[in-house]
Amino acid sequence: MKHRIIFFYLLFTFPLFAQTSEENEKSDDWKLWYRFPAREWEEALPVGNGHMGGMVYGGIDREHIALNEETIWSFPFQQVELNSRKQILIQEQRKLILEGKYEEAKKLKWNKLEIPDDFEVIKEKPEGFVTGRSIYKPLADLYLHFGSTSSLPYDYKRELDIENAVARVTYKVDDVTFKREVIASYPDKAIVVRLTASKPGQISVSSKMTRRVDVKDDMYRYDAELGAKVESIKTPPAPMIEVLDDDHFSFSGKADPDGVSYVAHFKLINEGGKRVPIENGFKVENADAVTIFITAATDFNYEDPDKIARKQMKKASSYSYDELFQRHVTDYKALYDRVDIQLEKTRNSKMSTDRRVMAHQMGIKDPRVTPGTPRDNNLYALYFQYSRYLMIASSRKGTMPPALQGIWNNSLLPPWFGHYTTDINIEMNYWPAEVCNLSESHDVLLDFVFPHLDKCKRAAEIEYGTRGMVFNSMSPWGPRRGYQDWNGFAGWLAQHFWEHYAYTLDTNYLKTKAYPWIKEVALFHVDYAIEYPDSGYLVIGPEYSPENHFYYSDGEEKKKGHISMGTTMSRAIAWEVLDNAIKASEILDVDEDLRKEFIQTRDKLSPYKIGKHGQLQEWLMDYDEPHPGHRHLSHLYGLYPGNEITKKNSPEIFEAARKSIDRRLENNGGWTGWSRAWIICLAAHLQDGELAREQLELLFEQTTLYNLFDTHPRQGGNTTCFQIEGNMGATAGIAEMLMQSHESYIHLLPAKPDNWRKGHVTGLVARGAFEVDVYWDKSKLAKASIRSKQGGVCKLKYGDKLIEIKTEKGKEYSFDENLKLVK
Repeated sequence: MKHRIIFFYLLFTFPLFAQTSEENEKSDDWKLWYRFPAREWEEALPVGNGHMGGMVYGGIDREHIALNEETIWSFPFQQVELNSRKQILIQEQRKLILEGKYEEAKKLKWNKLEIPDDFEVIKEKPEGFVTGRSIYKPLADLYLHFGSTSSLPYDYKRELDIENAVARVTYKVDDVTFKREVIASYPDKAIVVRLTASKPGQISVSSKMTRRVDVKDDMYRYDAELGAKVESIKTPPAPMIEVLDDDHFSFSGKADPDGVSYVAHFKLINEGGKRVPIENGFKVENADAVTIFITAATDFNYEDPDKIARKQMKKASSYSYDELFQRHVTDYKALYDRVDIQLEKTRNSKMSTDRRVMAHQMGIKDPRVTPGTPRDNNLYALYFQYSRYLMIASSRKGTMPPALQGIWNNSLLPPWFGHYTTDINIEMNYWPAEVCNLSESHDVLLDFVFPHLDKCKRAAEIEYGTRGMVFNSMSPWGPRRGYQDWNGFAGWLAQHFWEHYAYTLDTNYLKTKAYPWIKEVALFHVDYAIEYPDSGYLVIGPEYSPENHFYYSDGEEKKKGHISMGTTMSRAIAWEVLDNAIKASEILDVDEDLRKEFIQTRDKLSPYKIGKHGQLQEWLMDYDEPHPGHRHLSHLYGLYPGNEITKKNSPEIFEAARKSIDRRLENNGGWTGWSRAWIICLAAHLQDGELAREQLELLFEQTTLYNLFDTHPRQGGNTTCFQIEGNMGATAGIAEMLMQSHESYIHLLPAKPDNWRKGHVTGLVARGAFEVDVYWDKSKLAKASIRSKQGGVCKLKYGDKLIEIKTEKGKEYSFDENLKLVK
């Protein structure tokens, strides 16, 4: 319904904003652009520098920029107490599960169990372990009021230039062209707004600040049954505005009564015209140009955030706009320009972004076009680079890892509280980081979790009675709890540590960060695994398979289970952690005795099993499930993002994984954007380019907004909410369609769809520290090149041909369509 409303809105507003200049009708390959302003947050365009984010609406009479600062969170309610009595819970749950008493196991409460006389009860509250609900909150809404235009505006264009990380608005009134630019500078930690006109004295603007105060206004994004939770959320105190000069004011407040305190500074520099004092803001009349600087800081990081925000303001405003813009673009392009992608263009490439997405959503097809003709392949290239833009904008050195919506949120009640969810979302956010040549962004996540290693070791010791460490869920302050039903997060993070090494071959990083983390998670699995009765193999548990259920009883009244022993995902993560620990210890030549433990445990883990539908079982037993089209694909972890399941290594399990995907899709699976993105990645590792293309098209049809934000349906499908991991997951999938490196060789075009007939991608990174360029034409490889960052042997595959060459560090090697080395 929402998209139909927007469609009619476009029809009625088109005469007002229609473009007439030839320049505006040219194709803008790396721009999201529109002929109308955004009416709501989900249509606005994002800017960000990791620290701050803004959503730019692009109005004519009034500009609205929704502002965020990454550390504005409500406080968690209390410090976590670790309690060794949870070890008793684990023992009792295991016993009941192995007896088939799932209902009893589910109802057990650790604090109501009898404690043996000889059991030592330990209670500790480690610093940095917090619990309760922390909610990501907006900073403010900046409104710039220009007033009604004297004549009807024309040639309106709103765009996000992702090559230069700048949001722009241009339009004409009479013979004057008005231009607005918004950038989020990482070097200068500021958001900057620039207002210009083609004639002098044309800029008149006033500004007022506000912030949302009514939680109930934000219910539309959430489910109605959360009413009780809404009532429990406190109204934030009203912000305070202090006018510091006629060109400078501050805006300060708290996330909520118990939350983070923030201070933002706003400064205006006008060229020509005059400033007019107004209450709680600023006003300029008849200026030639205006530059507005915005900085912000919080007591999350600083004892005196006002001092920090002032200091940042002084630095940023000391530059001219041209100087600051150049510093911003130079910094940004050093990351963005590493990768280029071109897919075949069609006439659709010249259309505005909303119409390109609308064509997918409305199922628009022309029967006169030959079947299989590309509709708009270059839109996927734009989406790919846009997701890289979002990663750079939300994950920079010294910042927090992006949560469910990156750093963008205008709601006091964001979906799932805007939090860090650890059974897919955080991890998927970083799937494209290494392969898409943004390894520095990946560091943000790894640098955030690594300092918590020691306290996580203590959690394992107290609550599990094991060596090693557990890191089961996360808040902006660090770990949220010790024991819980799903213990896979630390192991999944271990994959990220290993992959960061595998793509860079940085042995110092392996020694100082990756292996210390992987080793401790491996130790936990060695101690936590138990032998399954009468089987001879080891299983992990109690665990659940995120966030799925199974039927554990038949008959008229089927009963649903949640936790069990030996879920497939837990087994896959354990195998991978142990295998990586073995490889890392061999590379570093350390811990020979521990390595033997790791090998012994890995080799005794339960085997993958094939169920009655030919599918890869999600649980140790071949249970039926209430939702065979469930959004999570946890049991396929070994296929992707893991690398264990390949056609060569285990052809039967490989085919069972394929059947699992078919079964999910046959039962309406992939209905969330991030779930669809995961299927794209899985299809790529199946080397099924047509399935990957089909799922990518469905991603655009069902869960992509006109600003290319990925979404998750809410309220029974009546609305949607933005979730950034769908963008990131789909982009990782596109990369995997064009190049893979998880089978000890670089595989060129392993899952390229048939109708991606011509194109190229340059600058992708393969494991082994190789940069890869691939060109194809008429659906076949045309040429390729490899740049070796560390030297060593490189294996390269295309089709049935596999070659091997020895490379030297820093050198580039080019190949023709037959993989013959070109001198």
